[in-house]
Amino acid sequence: MPESKLGDQTVVTLRIALVNCAFDPDFDDPEALLARYHSLTGWAEALVEAGADAVTVVQRFRRDALVRHGMVDYRFVVDGESPYPAPWFRGRRVAQSVDVLDPTAVDVKGLVFPMLVRQLRWSVGRAVAILVRDHGGFGPHSPSFHTWRGRTFYRFGLRPADGFLFTARDQAAPWLSAGIIHNSNAVHAVPEASTDLDSWPRKSNREERLPGSPSLLWVGRLDANKDPLTVLDGFARATAALPEAALTMVFGDDQLLTDVNSRIAQCPALASRVHLQGRIDRSELPDLYATADVFVLGSHHEVACFSLIEALSFGVTPVVTDIPPFRALTDGGRLGALFSPGNAEELARALERLAGVDFTAQRHMVIAHFRRELSWSAVGRRALEIYRATALRRQNSVPK
Repeated sequence: MPESKLGDQTVVTLRIALVNCAFDPDFDDPEALLARYHSLTGWAEALVEAGADAVTVVQRFRRDALVRHGMVDYRFVVDGESPYPAPWFRGRRVAQSVDVLDPTAVDVKGLVFPMLVRQLRWSVGRAVAILVRDHGGFGPHSPSFHTWRGRTFYRFGLRPADGFLFTARDQAAPWLSAGIIHNSNAVHAVPEASTDLDSWPRKSNREERLPGSPSLLWVGRLDANKDPLTVLDGFARATAALPEAALTMVFGDDQLLTDVNSRIAQCPALASRVHLQGRIDRSELPDLYATADVFVLGSHHEVACFSLIEALSFGVTPVVTDIPPFRALTDGGRLGALFSPGNAEELARALERLAGVDFTAQRHMVIAHFRRELSWSAVGRRALEIYRATALRRQNSVPK
């Protein structure tokens, strides 16, 4: 791996390969897929901005293709496997495509492909750093995570990795306790994604605010994990302290829509205050975030949560659950408030404390935090620091 000396500091040439295995089977065109995968392109571009010498994305797809956007190459690779491969997927063609890039470091998106990690180590050799980034799909909430067979399989596959990236270090605790990740020093904290949605043009030229004072906004699935019923119960209990508040709910997946409608119908305090907006186009989100006072979500577990990150980029005050990634994203709850998952009473108290808050001042504080800690620029710099340090350790561990 090429290196040079600058004063007393070792400078490593950073050629980064980003590997993404799963792809949406509804897409036939590589450009359309990239337009959808904004977190993938955002991560790659952030690394270039941070100073990476070369960044290439290796993306499995239904056909081979090469696309270049700015300074990033996107290599699409077909291998005949399912768009959503199984955990035992080895990805030989993917590994070969990575090897020819002569990378300094490889970043695999998702801990769900342990055998690919082992295949990559065999293909790229001992001098290349391999990092694996948490993207959900498997973890402490998966049944096989708690079986001897499942833990042994993932431990074997992920063993060749040099580092693991989580939004919050605490998210790695179950993996360390299970012995799947064997070295706590290999765990790094960096937001799983960011957003540039705050730079998108507003669709409406009018300053139409969301209903309510304060105006509460939910953007997320109506499912058991996001827990809309606890949010509705907590909001109902807070209405006495916030008599003019209203909650707007934006959602795509509507598994619990019947239960949500039933809860609203049963509670007079909610009937005129909750507005179910359903699915909207992504381009409409800036108008909502820009005029919302409070972002609320009841998640029991998350990798990061795109909608929370988006809300923070607009300066919306978060009132979300006290789980590791949300603690990390909200500066330990310094921004807004945290409540225990499933606890409607804690949520109500958190909302009640918002009475009389100057949301304009709050917005400035939240935006400043986002730009400093959570923007793509911040994420790119942090990720590149991790790649550089990991690559140098890997180089130094290989006998000359």
